[in-house]
Amino acid sequence: MKEKRRSIYLHAVNEAAERIFAAKGVDDSRMPEIAAEAGISLGTLYGVIDGKESLYAGIHRIRIREFLDCICEASETIEGTLERHLAVLRSGSRYFLEHADFLRMHCREGNGWAVSFPTYGAGEVPWREGTAILQELFVRGIEEQVYVEDDPELLVRKMLALQQVELMHWVMRGMSTPHETVLERLEAQFLRAFCTLELQRVRVGQPA
Repeated sequence: MKEKRRSIYLHAVNEAAERIFAAKGVDDSRMPEIAAEAGISLGTLYGVIDGKESLYAGIHRIRIREFLDCICEASETIEGTLERHLAVLRSGSRYFLEHADFLRMHCREGNGWAVSFPTYGAGEVPWREGTAILQELFVRGIEEQVYVEDDPELLVRKMLALQQVELMHWVMRGMSTPHETVLERLEAQFLRAFCTLELQRVRVGQPA
Protein backbone atom coordinates (compact mmCIF):
# COMPACT_ATOMS: atom_id res chain seq x y z
CA MET A 1 0.00 0.00 0.00
CA LYS A 2 1.41 3.37 -0.99
CA GLU A 3 2.43 5.53 1.93
CA LYS A 4 0.11 8.46 1.16
CA ARG A 5 -2.93 6.19 0.87
CA ARG A 6 -1.90 4.32 4.01
CA SER A 7 -1.67 7.62 5.91
CA ILE A 8 -5.20 8.60 4.79
CA TYR A 9 -6.59 5.23 5.83
CA LEU A 10 -4.78 5.31 9.17
CA HIS A 11 -6.20 8.74 9.98
CA ALA A 12 -9.72 7.51 9.18
CA VAL A 13 -9.17 4.38 11.26
CA ASN A 14 -7.90 6.35 14.26
CA GLU A 15 -10.90 8.70 14.14
CA ALA A 16 -13.32 5.76 13.84
CA ALA A 17 -11.65 3.75 16.59
CA GLU A 18 -11.70 6.70 18.96
CA ARG A 19 -15.47 7.02 18.48
CA ILE A 20 -16.01 3.28 18.97
CA PHE A 21 -13.72 3.08 22.02
CA ALA A 22 -15.48 6.08 23.55
CA ALA A 23 -18.93 4.59 22.98
CA LYS A 24 -18.28 0.95 23.92
CA GLY A 25 -14.96 0.73 25.72
CA VAL A 26 -11.87 -0.94 24.33
CA ASP A 27 -12.63 -4.44 25.57
CA ASP A 28 -16.08 -4.51 23.96
CA SER A 29 -14.96 -2.95 20.66
CA ARG A 30 -14.31 -5.17 17.67
CA MET A 31 -12.09 -4.60 14.66
CA PRO A 32 -14.89 -5.30 12.10
CA GLU A 33 -17.04 -2.50 13.56
CA ILE A 34 -14.05 -0.13 13.53
CA ALA A 35 -13.52 -0.96 9.86
CA ALA A 36 -17.21 -0.34 9.15
CA GLU A 37 -17.12 2.97 11.05
CA ALA A 38 -14.06 4.02 9.01
CA GLY A 39 -15.79 3.00 5.77
CA ILE A 40 -13.13 0.47 4.75
CA SER A 41 -12.90 -3.30 4.54
CA LEU A 42 -11.49 -5.39 7.36
CA GLY A 43 -8.63 -6.42 5.08
CA THR A 44 -7.74 -2.79 4.44
CA LEU A 45 -7.89 -2.11 8.17
CA TYR A 46 -5.35 -4.84 8.88
CA GLY A 47 -3.23 -3.44 6.08
CA VAL A 48 -2.64 -0.24 8.08
CA ILE A 49 -2.70 -1.51 11.68
CA ASP A 50 -1.91 -4.92 13.16
CA GLY A 51 -4.53 -4.99 15.90
CA LYS A 52 -6.61 -3.24 18.52
CA GLU A 53 -3.74 -2.83 20.98
CA SER A 54 -1.59 -0.98 18.43
CA LEU A 55 -4.57 1.13 17.45
CA TYR A 56 -5.27 2.09 21.04
CA ALA A 57 -1.60 2.93 21.72
CA GLY A 58 -1.42 4.99 18.53
CA ILE A 59 -4.42 7.11 19.50
CA HIS A 60 -2.84 7.85 22.88
CA ARG A 61 0.49 8.70 21.30
CA ILE A 62 -1.07 11.17 18.86
CA ARG A 63 -3.45 12.79 21.34
CA ILE A 64 -0.94 13.20 24.16
CA ARG A 65 1.57 14.78 21.75
CA GLU A 66 -1.12 17.18 20.52
CA PHE A 67 -2.07 17.95 24.13
CA LEU A 68 1.56 18.68 25.01
CA ASP A 69 2.01 20.96 21.99
CA CYS A 70 -1.13 22.79 23.07
CA ILE A 71 0.02 23.51 26.64
CA CYS A 72 3.59 24.28 25.53
CA GLU A 73 2.30 26.96 23.18
CA ALA A 74 0.16 28.45 25.98
CA SER A 75 3.09 28.37 28.39
CA GLU A 76 5.47 30.07 25.97
CA THR A 77 3.25 32.92 24.81
CA ILE A 78 1.97 34.33 28.13
CA GLU A 79 3.89 36.51 30.61
CA GLY A 80 3.62 36.11 34.39
CA THR A 81 3.51 32.86 36.37
CA LEU A 82 -0.19 32.88 37.30
CA GLU A 83 -1.36 34.00 33.86
CA ARG A 84 0.83 31.35 32.22
CA HIS A 85 -0.51 28.71 34.57
CA LEU A 86 -4.12 29.69 33.89
CA ALA A 87 -3.43 29.67 30.16
CA VAL A 88 -1.99 26.15 30.43
CA LEU A 89 -5.02 25.03 32.47
CA ARG A 90 -7.43 26.54 29.97
CA SER A 91 -5.69 25.31 26.82
CA GLY A 92 -5.20 21.79 28.17
CA SER A 93 -8.81 21.56 29.34
CA ARG A 94 -10.08 23.01 26.07
CA TYR A 95 -8.14 20.33 24.21
CA PHE A 96 -10.06 17.59 26.03
CA LEU A 97 -13.38 19.42 25.60
CA GLU A 98 -12.77 19.63 21.86
CA HIS A 99 -11.70 15.97 21.69
CA ALA A 100 -14.59 14.60 23.67
CA ASP A 101 -14.23 11.02 22.37
CA PHE A 102 -10.69 10.86 23.71
CA LEU A 103 -11.92 12.22 27.04
CA ARG A 104 -14.77 9.70 27.10
CA MET A 105 -12.23 6.90 26.60
CA HIS A 106 -10.60 7.97 29.86
CA CYS A 107 -13.93 8.19 31.62
CA ARG A 108 -14.56 4.56 30.73
CA GLU A 109 -11.12 3.46 31.88
CA GLY A 110 -11.56 5.06 35.29
CA ASN A 111 -7.89 5.99 35.72
CA GLY A 112 -7.00 8.76 38.14
CA TRP A 113 -4.84 11.45 36.51
CA ALA A 114 -3.47 12.43 39.91
CA VAL A 115 -1.86 9.00 40.19
CA SER A 116 -0.79 8.41 36.60
CA PHE A 117 -2.08 8.91 33.10
CA PRO A 118 -2.58 5.86 30.83
CA THR A 119 0.03 6.98 28.33
CA TYR A 120 0.94 3.70 26.59
CA GLY A 121 4.48 3.59 25.24
CA ALA A 122 5.49 6.66 23.32
CA GLY A 123 2.83 8.76 25.07
CA GLU A 124 4.63 8.49 28.40
CA VAL A 125 7.41 10.97 27.54
CA PRO A 126 5.15 13.88 26.45
CA TRP A 127 2.95 13.34 29.52
CA ARG A 128 6.02 13.63 31.77
CA GLU A 129 7.07 16.74 29.86
CA GLY A 130 3.63 18.23 30.45
CA THR A 131 3.62 17.56 34.20
CA ALA A 132 7.16 19.02 34.39
CA ILE A 133 5.80 22.30 32.99
CA LEU A 134 3.13 22.35 35.69
CA GLN A 135 5.63 21.57 38.44
CA GLU A 136 7.96 24.34 37.28
CA LEU A 137 5.07 26.82 37.36
CA PHE A 138 4.16 25.79 40.91
CA VAL A 139 7.80 26.10 42.05
CA ARG A 140 8.02 29.59 40.57
CA GLY A 141 4.63 30.60 41.94
CA ILE A 142 5.56 29.51 45.46
CA GLU A 143 8.80 31.52 45.24
CA GLU A 144 6.81 34.56 44.10
CA GLN A 145 4.24 33.97 46.92
CA VAL A 146 1.47 33.58 44.36
CA TYR A 147 0.65 30.04 45.50
CA VAL A 148 0.30 28.46 48.92
CA GLU A 149 3.50 26.81 50.10
CA ASP A 150 3.38 23.07 49.61
CA ASP A 151 5.13 20.24 47.78
CA PRO A 152 5.02 21.25 44.07
CA GLU A 153 4.63 17.64 42.96
CA LEU A 154 1.64 17.25 45.26
CA LEU A 155 0.15 20.47 43.88
CA VAL A 156 0.48 19.13 40.32
CA ARG A 157 -1.41 15.99 41.34
CA LYS A 158 -4.14 18.05 42.99
CA MET A 159 -4.46 20.24 39.91
CA LEU A 160 -4.79 17.20 37.63
CA ALA A 161 -7.39 15.69 39.95
CA LEU A 162 -9.38 18.92 39.93
CA GLN A 163 -9.19 19.11 36.15
CA GLN A 164 -10.21 15.48 35.68
CA VAL A 165 -13.19 15.72 38.03
CA GLU A 166 -14.52 18.83 36.29
CA LEU A 167 -14.09 17.36 32.79
CA MET A 168 -15.64 14.04 33.71
CA HIS A 169 -18.54 15.84 35.36
CA TRP A 170 -19.05 17.60 32.02
CA VAL A 171 -19.17 14.23 30.25
CA MET A 172 -21.55 12.71 32.81
CA ARG A 173 -23.90 15.69 32.41
CA GLY A 174 -24.19 15.02 28.70
CA MET A 175 -21.46 17.39 27.43
CA SER A 176 -24.04 20.15 27.01
CA THR A 177 -22.45 22.76 29.27
CA PRO A 178 -20.72 25.40 27.11
CA HIS A 179 -16.95 25.01 27.03
CA GLU A 180 -16.38 28.53 28.27
CA THR A 181 -18.53 27.87 31.35
CA VAL A 182 -16.44 24.79 32.20
CA LEU A 183 -13.21 26.73 31.71
CA GLU A 184 -14.37 29.63 33.87
CA ARG A 185 -15.38 27.22 36.65
CA LEU A 186 -12.02 25.45 36.45
CA GLU A 187 -10.17 28.76 36.65
CA ALA A 188 -12.15 29.83 39.73
CA GLN A 189 -11.49 26.48 41.41
CA PHE A 190 -7.79 26.74 40.63
CA LEU A 191 -7.58 30.19 42.21
CA ARG A 192 -9.38 29.01 45.37
CA ALA A 193 -7.30 25.84 45.68
CA PHE A 194 -3.77 27.04 45.02
CA CYS A 195 -3.43 30.82 45.35
CA THR A 196 -2.66 32.71 48.54
CA LEU A 197 -5.58 34.37 50.32
CA GLU A 198 -4.25 37.81 49.40
CA LEU A 199 -4.24 36.97 45.71
CA GLN A 200 -7.68 35.33 45.90
CA ARG A 201 -9.10 38.55 47.34
CA VAL A 202 -7.71 40.45 44.39
CA ARG A 203 -8.72 37.93 41.70
CA VAL A 204 -12.07 36.61 42.89
CA GLY A 205 -13.13 39.29 45.36
CA GLN A 206 -13.26 37.09 48.45
CA PRO A 207 -13.91 38.94 51.74
CA ALA A 208 -10.89 39.79 53.90
